[in-house]
Amino acid sequence: MDSEVSNGSGLEAEHITNLLVFGFLQSSDCNFHKELEVLGQELPVQVYPDADLEDELQTDGSRASRSFYHGRLEPDSESQEEIIQNIARHLAQVGDELDQSIQPTLVRHLATQFMNVSLSEEDRRTCLAKALDEVKTAFPRDMENDKAMLIMTMLLAKKVASHAPSLLRDVFRTTVNFINQNLFSYVRSLVRNEMD
Repeated sequence: MDSEVSNGSGLEAEHITNLLVFGFLQSSDCNFHKELEVLGQELPVQVYPDADLEDELQTDGSRASRSFYHGRLEPDSESQEEIIQNIARHLAQVGDELDQSIQPTLVRHLATQFMNVSLSEEDRRTCLAKALDEVKTAFPRDMENDKAMLIMTMLLAKKVASHAPSLLRDVFRTTVNFINQNLFSYVRSLVRNEMD
């Protein structure tokens, strides 16, 4: 199944990262549940609440995921999606332990930057990168740098959305783009390791 993650015949990078970030936010304590629910309905891949997944019975008696991949059912998507959701839940648990290491002033400053409608997406990614540089000193010494960076990136998104729920959509998009540009090889290796 390695090839499904690495060569694109499985979920594409943006879809994997959408599921990962959404799952992280969904697994965290937050005060933006309504906004998260709306975002989940807008995502290009189906995201599932923690409730039972709704499957479609196939003519051969098997079940297929209800997620769509370029307009058709992708039979292996469900297992990949479940793996990504499990990874997201685990990362959210670790994130909860690191939550207090992010200063409220940093969160307020980052939220203020995201409220500036004249900023381009690239400018927002730069703001996120600068905020990450400021919290690097809080990275656990015993944690792999890429893992710490991934968790802190999603934790910053959660904290900004908690501070200003109306920013959820923008901070989500910027976080996904940032991870895809800077950390996707690590995300792909996490998924591969869980699929093996």
